Amino acid sequence: MKIRSKAPILREWEGEGYMTTDPSLSPEGKPMLVVRGKGPVERAEAYVLGYEITEATDEELEQLREGRYAIPYMGT
Repeated sequence: MKIRSKAPILREWEGEGYMTTDPSLSPEGKPMLVVRGKGPVERAEAYVLGYEITEATDEELEQLREGRYAIPYMGT
């Protein structure tokens, strides 16, 4: 999936990420967002950094919901 940040500290940042339930990253077994080059991202961190999803599959969007990420999908 493709992600961008609207937070002033990361202005115009764009990156890629994926969802995982790997026990070493998500002890509760819930889907966890991992940003390539940055690592796992907690729900609160994604909110504070103003993450927006610009491109994702239906499966990735469902995993974001299952992981209780409140990240808006801005894709078409």
